[in-house]
Amino acid sequence: MKIKKLIAGGLSLLLSLSAITFLPEYSPVAYAATPPDIASQAAALYNANTGEFLYQKEGDTQFAPASITKIMTGLIAVEQANLDDTIVYSKSATTNLEAGATTLGVVAGDRISVRDSLYGMMLESANEVSNGIAEHVGGSVAGFANMMNARARELGATHTNFVNPNGLNDQNHRTTAKDMALISAEAFKNPTFRTIAGTKTYTFPATRSKSTPTVIKMHHKMVTGVENYPGVIGGKTGYTKAAGNTLVTCAERNGVRLIVVILKSKGTHYPDTRALLDYGFEIASSGSKASAQPSQQVTSVTPEMTKADSAKVDLAPKAIRTSEMKTENYGPGMAPDVGWKEKNGNWFYVKSDRSSARAEVLNINGTKYWFDADGHMARGWRQDAGGAWYFMEESGAMNASSWLKYNGLWYYLGSDGKMLTNTTTPDGYTLNSDGVWVS
Repeated sequence: MKIKKLIAGGLSLLLSLSAITFLPEYSPVAYAATPPDIASQAAALYNANTGEFLYQKEGDTQFAPASITKIMTGLIAVEQANLDDTIVYSKSATTNLEAGATTLGVVAGDRISVRDSLYGMMLESANEVSNGIAEHVGGSVAGFANMMNARARELGATHTNFVNPNGLNDQNHRTTAKDMALISAEAFKNPTFRTIAGTKTYTFPATRSKSTPTVIKMHHKMVTGVENYPGVIGGKTGYTKAAGNTLVTCAERNGVRLIVVILKSKGTHYPDTRALLDYGFEIASSGSKASAQPSQQVTSVTPEMTKADSAKVDLAPKAIRTSEMKTENYGPGMAPDVGWKEKNGNWFYVKSDRSSARAEVLNINGTKYWFDADGHMARGWRQDAGGAWYFMEESGAMNASSWLKYNGLWYYLGSDGKMLTNTTTPDGYTLNSDGVWVS
């Protein structure tokens, strides 16, 4: 009997050890949320709380934004102007429009408050009103465009170039899905902007051409409830023949705020937005991970490798999009030597002050990159002076708030990119002193 008990006990222990050995194969990463299929040409899903892009499709490719441009116009206006000030509309503001442009019938000489003008711009998408706001705040449309571009650069939106405040057609007026997500996230931090962008109807005052006030309605169907989606707090629509349908949507559930940007859509902007919001909130509620996209592939480097070993890994930056390599996409006023550069298989980044990024972590368009002392863009594992490990993906992007698997072992990178050790991950799993998931 004792022998049988010993055999049974040994078998039980062996099975337990086997389970421990193979446990990493069943990490929650295996159950990562599956990204949706998006029909629109470009899209981005951004977690405004963590600063992470959970999804992108052609995220750094430039497109015409159409009227979602007015988000930046509104942001600057609420930051720079007194809402009770009066805008005296000029002839140039009310007539410098293309055929078929949406207007509220404002004419030269009309006197309308900044507050009323912002509602007219964000709800009715009135283009002459956008011009009036621009002239009031920036002195001229061109002056205001300079303010827009400067603010975009401050937010890391380096692939954007605005030439007008309304988004009417101009071949030099361009942005990207990721840039618009960064701009929109900043706008929705502002309570005044958030209130305006989430308003369903508003009474716009009488003008010289309209003797009675006009009740205007928000065009964004997820805000009005026509395309009902619980949690939507605001957004902006856009359309021109050149831009197609464009859409920005902000939604919040249980304290998690998501921004979805859709560019160059052929009528699928609402279902695409719904699918991305579902995906984002699934990640937030279940603690699952965003599935790796083609631009998020990883190398086979292990944490045990030294910095010198890691530097030897030969990987081409396949995931850096062509639009990032072409410095002409960085907009007027920036010299052609600014941006990504390649030499002898190594990638470098020239900053706006014309200096090369060296021995630093640089935030480029919302993504962090590690550059070594020689200015080379790093890939694989890197260790800082304090001994903490970080991992840069094949694209060079620093991995953060996600799991990584190497040689059958799972590691977790924190929100700042640092590999966690001797702790419990945000989703409740234990890591040992080497950063390996053990239970």
